[in-house]
Amino acid sequence: MKKIIEWFKSPKSDFALFVLLLILLNVTGINAYKRFDCTQPKSYSLSRASKNIVKNLNAPLSVRVFFDKNLPSQCQTIEQYVKDLLDEYKGVANKNFSVSFMDMSKPKNVELAENLGLSQVQIQEVKNNEVGFKQVYMGLALSYADEVEVIDSIDSTDGFEYLITSTISKMISTADALAGLPADEKIKVTLYLSDSLNGLGIQGIDQTEKTVKAVFDNVNKAKQGRLVYNSVHPDSLQVDDIVAHYGIQGVSFDKDGKTEKAAIGVVLEAADDFVILPVYITRSIFGNMIAGLDVLENSINEGIQNLVSKPDQIGYIAGHSEHDINKEEECLYFNQLLSQRYKIVQIDLLNEDIPTGITTLIVNGPEFPYNEEELYKIDQFIMRGGNVMFFLDGLKQNPAKQNFMDGQPSFIAKQNTIDGLLEKYGITRGYNFVLDKQCYVSNSRETGRTEMYWAPELQKKQLNQKHPVTKNLGYVYALAAGSIDVKTDNPDLTVTALAKSSDKSWLYDGDGIFSTEFLRPSDESNMKSENLFVLVEGKFTSAFDKAVVSKPEASSENEGNAVQAFETSSYISKAQVPGKIFISGSSQCTTSQLIDPNATNPAAMLILNAVDYMNGNEDLCVMRTKGLSISTFDRKSPVLAQFMKIFNMFILPLIAGLSFFIVWNARRKRKIRINSKYNPDDSRTIVKKSRKRREV
Repeated sequence: MKKIIEWFKSPKSDFALFVLLLILLNVTGINAYKRFDCTQPKSYSLSRASKNIVKNLNAPLSVRVFFDKNLPSQCQTIEQYVKDLLDEYKGVANKNFSVSFMDMSKPKNVELAENLGLSQVQIQEVKNNEVGFKQVYMGLALSYADEVEVIDSIDSTDGFEYLITSTISKMISTADALAGLPADEKIKVTLYLSDSLNGLGIQGIDQTEKTVKAVFDNVNKAKQGRLVYNSVHPDSLQVDDIVAHYGIQGVSFDKDGKTEKAAIGVVLEAADDFVILPVYITRSIFGNMIAGLDVLENSINEGIQNLVSKPDQIGYIAGHSEHDINKEEECLYFNQLLSQRYKIVQIDLLNEDIPTGITTLIVNGPEFPYNEEELYKIDQFIMRGGNVMFFLDGLKQNPAKQNFMDGQPSFIAKQNTIDGLLEKYGITRGYNFVLDKQCYVSNSRETGRTEMYWAPELQKKQLNQKHPVTKNLGYVYALAAGSIDVKTDNPDLTVTALAKSSDKSWLYDGDGIFSTEFLRPSDESNMKSENLFVLVEGKFTSAFDKAVVSKPEASSENEGNAVQAFETSSYISKAQVPGKIFISGSSQCTTSQLIDPNATNPAAMLILNAVDYMNGNEDLCVMRTKGLSISTFDRKSPVLAQFMKIFNMFILPLIAGLSFFIVWNARRKRKIRINSKYNPDDSRTIVKKSRKRREV
């Protein structure tokens, strides 16, 4: 024992102890390690949304990984990334998160993968100097409550975190609408019903409170007592404040020579947010009656979903020859990508109101104008905190006058009544195309090099690098986009230019031949940057001075009956809840010209990011583009681009080689000088001996 202790104390043990230390450090590092992500967009770190969603799981969530063994090298990289990312999830998740790696060499796991709907991927494999193909499994299956989702055919790591997190979020939202609500917090259901409405001959008014309470009891029982009920009977003096705050229906009528006011509506509230349910007085051919009670249970469930989880429904306005979301040559890909997370609901504003569960509307390239009632519905939707995305073209092809020179079309201004609504909010769009010298360049044998000025290339400095919608994008192509100008004196609004053209851009208003040769600017002094994508958010002021109400046709069955005359209105003049308006100067950015089926195009990412941001999912915006940021050089000219190519390929390596030789030679001479000064008699210095011979 004494010899062992002495050996440890002696220098002989140093190497052995050093090896032992390395082994212990590696063992410790397996279980206790820290990763540092030094990339600018944090490409290798979990986003805040991903961490939050797995930290707060209320039920078991299992992830089963189905990857075959002995994958080719290009697939092994993907497999390792998937494993590393799932380890990151597991490291921050609570006890309800679990990951299992399935051994695909066992037949029962192959059968399980088939039952879950996973399909094999055909990959190319090089073996024994021969190229062949191999069928392998590369997918995941996620299970939460009774929900099962599969992520199949994982052939890329791009946007993989976004795919997992959005899938988990969707499953939780579907399984339990109250999962995101703190355990000690309840949703408040309030019925506002003025007592003065009872004497106005409204059908069903006497049963309204009883019906609402009965529906509430059923829903509250299903939600394990997470709701609380309240009924308020406002008098005439309280009505204006309640209607202005919530936007429920207000009623005005004459009583004893005086104007009386009343209110009716059902409101869901959670924290500082609220949702109005569609319970109101409607005018029919049979007289005045209460509407919305027959679907109140569904309305409450949808309202709860909207309050405590991310919205999953988007309204798509139809009826004015907007782009068809079911046609591949138009917006089919846009529809398919949105449908992966949201439910698209087409809405005909002329014949129906905007459903309760909708928080975002899309107005996409309408050909025909909107009437006043339709514009009013959009306006009041915004006043209630709704969000609207406008994709409007500045010019349209003129069918009455075609310019047959070189087959080029003629364009005219594409005006719409919706412009009047936007102008009330301070938004003015130009009836033009923004042309830009910094644009997409086509090269072909037939036409040679063609600069497509109407397809501006928006480089990183033209994209807002502080906003989550455009933060990680390196470049984006626009197409046939009109200019947008926003000037508002409303202090409650914030205006953000998401993307601009370069300072080498100018406007085309449809006058002249639409050809590259004729579109070149004659005067470059008027060139300036133009807004192409703009976001306005905050508390808007209504574009209407009063309510716009449609009147039903009179019925012969109702003629002669004495019905109390009164006016109903849920008009809101000033929003109490912030809303958002996104406006694009072109609807082409939603079509298959710029959006591909897998959303790998930066233009597609921008639009999808904008949709997520409008629906309150801004964390998903950064997550989608994380790892995809591309920093591009500012392209000044083809000559400069060619020079930079040659410089990087040949000149830069040459400079590096010369630098190495210069440094090596300087160090050699320095060593000689030091030896000559401090050790001139050193026999090992060959240079010194040769100098002595020369001196002799």
